[in-house]
Amino acid sequence: MSKFKTYLPNEAGQDYICSDIHGHFSLLETHLEQVGFDKTKDRLFCLGDLIDRGDESSMALDYLNKPWFYSILGNHELMLIDAYEIDKDHVLQQWYQWGGAWAEDLSKEDLEPFYEVMVALPMAIELNLKGGEKVGLVHAELPLNCSWNDICSGLSAKRSTDNSTYTPLLHGMFWHKGQADSIDAVLREIKPVDHVDHVFHGHTIMPDITMCANRTYMDLGGYETGTLGLVNVEHYVKQFASKASI
Repeated sequence: MSKFKTYLPNEAGQDYICSDIHGHFSLLETHLEQVGFDKTKDRLFCLGDLIDRGDESSMALDYLNKPWFYSILGNHELMLIDAYEIDKDHVLQQWYQWGGAWAEDLSKEDLEPFYEVMVALPMAIELNLKGGEKVGLVHAELPLNCSWNDICSGLSAKRSTDNSTYTPLLHGMFWHKGQADSIDAVLREIKPVDHVDHVFHGHTIMPDITMCANRTYMDLGGYETGTLGLVNVEHYVKQFASKASI
């Protein structure tokens, strides 16, 4: 199994994308109720960072086993994976300082179920929509000039247990931030990602869901603001298409 996953259209219901839950699953449930999310036929795709900074981080394990819930890796899941695999005190302490304090009292055996589920998560998702559009899900950022085909081919060759992010592309996909409010964005030098209709990003906290070219940045800092970035992806992409045609 590769680190890139493709999903067919949801013919029965609606698809939603949510950003950076950070251990606030009760808040997620409130948002889902507000949009009328139907767990019998709708699907929720998350942009990573399910854990850390919130008291309900342990609930990530339950959600990742729900049939309607899907997620890519975020940098906080990568920190848990590193802490489990490297098993050194300085790695654990760094993770705890960056939000993993909820796990301080957990043994390595306690962490194992989280590790087993998270190590198998994809690094990117390609989601096909009923209208024929294709959208991508990436945790952080992509280069100013980028082809979705590069993401697909690069990650498809990675094994499901290979979570290394040592290439510039992969490092940016998990750690880079600030692109949406950079001088490049102001000067409109952020180009559309080629060979995909739209790409959704988390990681960088924004005051509002923000679009640059065909890239949308939707982490609203829910662990601080009480508001999660959540969109009906079919509706959002149609709105983007109508604005782009004006």
